[in-house]
Amino acid sequence: MLIFRRAVDVAFGARAGPVIPDGAVDERWFASQVCRNCGDSLTTPYCGACGQKAAKRLAWRDIGRESWDRLRLFEFRSVGTLARLIVSPGRIAREYVLGRRRSHMHPLKLLVALVAVLVLMLAANRYFIQYGFSGRNGDVDRMAERVIAYANWSFSLGIFSIFLGSWIIFRQRLGYNFIEHIVLALYCQNIILGLIIINLLPTLIWNDPEFIGWHKMASQYYVPAIKILIVGIAYKQFFLLALKSDWPRLASACLIYAGSAWILLRIYASAILWLVSRSG
Repeated sequence: MLIFRRAVDVAFGARAGPVIPDGAVDERWFASQVCRNCGDSLTTPYCGACGQKAAKRLAWRDIGRESWDRLRLFEFRSVGTLARLIVSPGRIAREYVLGRRRSHMHPLKLLVALVAVLVLMLAANRYFIQYGFSGRNGDVDRMAERVIAYANWSFSLGIFSIFLGSWIIFRQRLGYNFIEHIVLALYCQNIILGLIIINLLPTLIWNDPEFIGWHKMASQYYVPAIKILIVGIAYKQFFLLALKSDWPRLASACLIYAGSAWILLRIYASAILWLVSRSG
């Protein structure tokens, strides 16, 4: 049995650690100064090899404490990173690329968290579900629901648009590689999603169709302008641009972002309509 477990660990890339004994739980197992995750000797409360805290017998208070510690670390780091991103999206991306990674939440983890919040918010306020022709035709309503289900994910298009602007215009500047341009795009899109969430907060309080309709109409004017401003600030900070001399390239990058975002959104919408019509 032990040989089989070891073979499974090797096959799936699990790190070799101390053999977990078969039998009753023994207090002496936890008293030993050995990391029960990786097997290295313990000289401090945390393992110097894998970073795990010295394991003790679990109690009720431990479950609550460990859950809170993990949730608190996730929340504090995500909120802290978002707060700094508001004024320094490009600087945060540059710091992360240059190695300051413990201080900032991973851009993909932050993106997943923001996406989850946004999807829940859109479900709660029924933002896209409320449209002018709702209820007039059952088939149309069902098709609209399918379109909306796909449309909820259109926010990811901004990542490609931000990347295109930076890669096309600034590919040779400061020696950033392909992945590092993507890091900028991810962090920049994170702050855009955060501001979209803030913009949607009033719709959780006043979610009647009339206010939702007004909010949609108003948002189409100021939200795109805010997005371009955020992207422009991020480009300037990430590529260390001087406005006096670099403004033509910065303006070009912002135009590529705005134009590609517009084109990609319409391609995405056409693809959704094609998929829905095929499945309808």
